[in-house]
Amino acid sequence: MGQRRPSGVARLKQDARRDIARRCELLRHGVGRIGLRLTPTQLEALDTYMAELQRWATQVNLTGLKSEDAIIREGFLRSLAHRVAFEPTPLMKAIDVGSGAGFPGLVLKIGYPELDMLLLEPKRKRATFLRSTIRQLELTGVRCIQARVEELHGDAEHQGRYDIAFARAVGPVPDVVRMIEPLLKSGGRLILQVGQRTLDSLPSIGLLLTALGMVAKLMDAPAPDVGFPPTHLLILDKFSRPAT
Repeated sequence: MGQRRPSGVARLKQDARRDIARRCELLRHGVGRIGLRLTPTQLEALDTYMAELQRWATQVNLTGLKSEDAIIREGFLRSLAHRVAFEPTPLMKAIDVGSGAGFPGLVLKIGYPELDMLLLEPKRKRATFLRSTIRQLELTGVRCIQARVEELHGDAEHQGRYDIAFARAVGPVPDVVRMIEPLLKSGGRLILQVGQRTLDSLPSIGLLLTALGMVAKLMDAPAPDVGFPPTHLLILDKFSRPAT
């Protein structure tokens, strides 16, 4: 007699196991390229995070990344690649401005649990997603505020309080700097993931950034996979002011 073919349910289970193994391998390979290692617990958290992204996608426009591979490469791995631009330390106060689907802030919190992370998101449905996912992952030391960044200016809880800030350069860099600089401590750092258009504009805005109290430099993190471009990071350090 020939070998029995697996039932439909068994085939679905086999396919699910293969999908999980493939996702884990893509993650492991990607974090290896940027010199990181994730524990089984962290890998499981990212897998749950992806499931939540897919579940909420039918109700909320969270990200333009639709396939699992795109979420891993462009969402998770490019977020984790921000690590090349800073050194996580216990209770480092970090803020992710315009967090959206949680890239890079929530991913960085999973990868570096020691960060004290604030996710700032102005849109209600996206903020609801972030809060739900934080609860689902049982994370501590991270919270989400639904507010525009300008609303935090002048608030003693936030003004000049953050060691590091993250954002995507969705507008002109000087405008992004004006919005976020008031939240940084003296000597604090803003890290922006940028594209080619922003890179091309940097020579013309260097003096303006200096006038805004920031020193700029570029750093490329390794690409998330073979055949993909590196992650371009613009690092902006706030001038240190002597204590009075």
